[in-house]
Amino acid sequence: MIEVNFYTNAQEFENEYLDIVRAFYPHVKIDESADTLELNLEKSSEYEFHAKISFKDKAKEYRYLLEKEFLEENDCDCRQIKYKAQVKRHSKAALYKFLSEITGEKLPYGSLTGIRPTKLFHETVEKGIDAEKYFLEVLDVSRQKVSLIKNIVENQKIYYKVAENEVDIFVNIPICVSRCVYCSFISAQLDKIKKFVSPYCDLLVKEIQGSQEIVKENNLKVRSVYIGGGTPTSLDNENFQRVIRACSAFDVKEFTVEAGRPDTITREKLDIMSKYGVTRISINPQTFNQRTLDAIGRSHSVEEIYSVFKMARDYDFDINMDLIAMLPGENVDDFKYSVDCAISLQPENITVHTLAIKKGSALKIDGYENGEWEKAVAMVDYAYESVKSAGYEPYYMYKQKYMSGNLENVGYCKKGKACVYNIDIMEEISSIIANGAGGISKRIFDKNRLERLADPKGIDVYIQRDKALIDVKKKFFEQCSKLEIKRFALK
Repeated sequence: MIEVNFYTNAQEFENEYLDIVRAFYPHVKIDESADTLELNLEKSSEYEFHAKISFKDKAKEYRYLLEKEFLEENDCDCRQIKYKAQVKRHSKAALYKFLSEITGEKLPYGSLTGIRPTKLFHETVEKGIDAEKYFLEVLDVSRQKVSLIKNIVENQKIYYKVAENEVDIFVNIPICVSRCVYCSFISAQLDKIKKFVSPYCDLLVKEIQGSQEIVKENNLKVRSVYIGGGTPTSLDNENFQRVIRACSAFDVKEFTVEAGRPDTITREKLDIMSKYGVTRISINPQTFNQRTLDAIGRSHSVEEIYSVFKMARDYDFDINMDLIAMLPGENVDDFKYSVDCAISLQPENITVHTLAIKKGSALKIDGYENGEWEKAVAMVDYAYESVKSAGYEPYYMYKQKYMSGNLENVGYCKKGKACVYNIDIMEEISSIIANGAGGISKRIFDKNRLERLADPKGIDVYIQRDKALIDVKKKFFEQCSKLEIKRFALK
């Protein structure tokens, strides 16, 4: 184990720097005894900086210039935000180069640590910069990943233009029947919060109705409705129907319910979703290996995955299936088997996640490490080649911290079967009216400014807020519709 102590004089960028350092040296300390990796920024002119980096007996200075194309903004606030983003991006690139040189390792996404590589690619293209060259030469992204990003950006083109009055609706049901060992979401276990379920759904339905009023009063058009969690199908039939029925009042072509776990999907729930216009659902195996399902806390069998999928095919739903690479105890052949099983069922969407060890998850608490880079790469590469060969195309992606091999999550779809909501939220091109505990509404202005409004995270606190939730949200969207940019927070 190598322990690294990290120091920088650019404190506002420290977390982003640490993401790069941890990718090379997972055991990083701050202000503790260990060999110190030090990065200092020195400004030499308005558009020129020097990054001085040292570690043990190695030291190097990097000079970099900011791209003025990224900074051409009339709005001073926007220009300052983009200026800081450029400083951060280039100094991260310098740190990455330094660590790559002294370790002999290369990361697939180079110095990129943000969750939205495709969004940056879109922005680079819009500024008239050669995005492929920029990603390869400045950010040190591998040619393979640049190709993937380009492929996704191309597949998103028909969905990318969003009118100013278009929004998405998100509804959160942070409840599950049990907690998976990799889960870090703020979701409650059903058997522990049963007394809160009906009161939660009471307020959630009110909030959804309030969102309908927001849409009507501000002359908005809804692109998609997405019910996520948690596991929405954890609800009993009565409460589940109440929520689905409330959401059916929105006039949309795409209505997704992230049903997720096969052990919560019944004929009755499928009937409810079909009756109220749901067009897309998820049946997420994560793996087709029973020993892994048991180990990660999924209380269902492989047989249930197949039987529920077959039952869902009696309805006119598009179906997504999630898989996770690098689950505990699995080797490359185990993951290949799961990919092959998913492809054999021919769902409209297959989403391939790479395991991320997040704070709050049982894996993190137990000290599990997912540092086998070569295995992670082999799994993700197999999924890409196999799914593409089966007629699917990548249409959205995102990255997370603490992810195996510094890789990514990618959604694949059959032709014409992309999920609009997934593209909108990951590319941040559409405003979102969020409902439910932990939901975060977003308001976007000309793709240059984004304001957020968060509902309380805990179910009990959410219930206490009652009417205030709707009043504050109405004010947020009314103010934003008049371009009176303010931040609102529920306290």
